[in-house]
Amino acid sequence: MKWIGVMMICVGCTLYGWLLDERQRKRIKELEQFIYTFELLRAEIDYRLTPLKEAAYQVSSYVSSNMRAVLNTFAQTLDSRTSIDVESMWRQTLQATVDLFHLKGDDYEALYGFGTACGYLDKEMQKRNIEIIVHKLKEEVAQSKEAYYRTTKLNKYLGFLVGACISIFLI
Repeated sequence: MKWIGVMMICVGCTLYGWLLDERQRKRIKELEQFIYTFELLRAEIDYRLTPLKEAAYQVSSYVSSNMRAVLNTFAQTLDSRTSIDVESMWRQTLQATVDLFHLKGDDYEALYGFGTACGYLDKEMQKRNIEIIVHKLKEEVAQSKEAYYRTTKLNKYLGFLVGACISIFLI
């Protein structure tokens, strides 16, 4: 019976290490999806001269389901005008869809920057604002990838080692 408990602890800790690794990988992928979405949004606003609400609806058809949920929620919030400024509507959208992503607080701070200068400025200012957001997100992706490659094996093996150490102490 003791050996079953030891094995369960070892397997549980190992799986936790793999889970941490998977969470970091998903975070990087989601940041890249946000970059892609903002680039599509910039193109929609810049080249097709589409208003923000309609641009969000248009771009939502080209992106993944999580990003589609964000853009559709944002467009619906813009349509219903639950607030006066676009910044608070963008924050509401991100807060409503926070469960869909594996992002950290710094990532959300960068994303909140989109709402600060969007919606009430002219086309060129909106385009520059989106370019700034994309640049910030690309830097975050580069840093996250570097940290991921540095810690991926560590997370996996450390989970197993912690489980093995706990198991040894229990025996």
